[in-house]
Amino acid sequence: MTKVLVVDDVEDNVVLLTFELEDEGFEVIAAYNGQQCLDKVHEEKPDIILLDIRMPGISGLDTLEQLKANEHTRDIPVIMVSANTADNSIIQALDLGAHDFVSKPIEYPVLSARMRSALRLINARRALVKANEELERLATQDPLTHTYNRRHFFALSEAEYSKSLRHNRPLSVLMIDVDLFKAINDTYGHAAGDTALIALTECCRLATRDSDIFGRLGGEEFALTCPDADLEGAVALAERIRQSCEELTIDAPDGKPFSMTLSIGVTTIAAEDNDFSHTLQRADKLLYQAKALGRNRSVSC
Repeated sequence: MTKVLVVDDVEDNVVLLTFELEDEGFEVIAAYNGQQCLDKVHEEKPDIILLDIRMPGISGLDTLEQLKANEHTRDIPVIMVSANTADNSIIQALDLGAHDFVSKPIEYPVLSARMRSALRLINARRALVKANEELERLATQDPLTHTYNRRHFFALSEAEYSKSLRHNRPLSVLMIDVDLFKAINDTYGHAAGDTALIALTECCRLATRDSDIFGRLGGEEFALTCPDADLEGAVALAERIRQSCEELTIDAPDGKPFSMTLSIGVTTIAAEDNDFSHTLQRADKLLYQAKALGRNRSVSC
């Protein structure tokens, strides 16, 4: 139900307008001065505001200005109500960001049409924001594990690598791979393999900080960039992740439980590295050493 905040210092005006709005299916919240409006807009989160220009205390214009200055309320459409269409206050209100105005005495069909116009606009804007957010998610996230995809992982990691060099701070990288992943798929099915990758992702998320950058590079191969982490700290992190995954019991879609292990290569920025890719390549070589040494282990350098 669309929520309307009606702001007017004359109670009879609020009551009459409430009857009209409720008959049309709106939920109405009343405020009788500017301060009540500012309080209730945060409590009630209305979809639209009908705001009288002339009120004692905080005027309608001052109230509007505060609404539009606040990032949490600036996008709520505001229709100003004025008894004088020749009043310069209407121009000021539109300049401040009011969507529209209606004059008193209010002709409800006109008000209703202008409210519909305002709501169409705000709904279209919200749909656009949501669509843009979804496009960004699709452009940056791996669809299965919801970690960063390869491209976005590299973009964020390269930025952190440059920052670490600039400020002479440590940065470590982990390359993570599921041992014998093909055997999991062949034995339990590809859906079970997907479940294992999601479980690995959760283990990593529980072990890492918000500042760490975790991404799926492809297949069962993941990478983790850890700003401000030296080699000792990165090795400890790798072992926490490896052990937590080893201890997991994962249920395949057919109900058969299975487990998995990880091999991890761990390194940190070295003087001979020219860019982030060199550091990552060294971590990748260390990962293959872990595989060659029998898997289910981390190897660092």
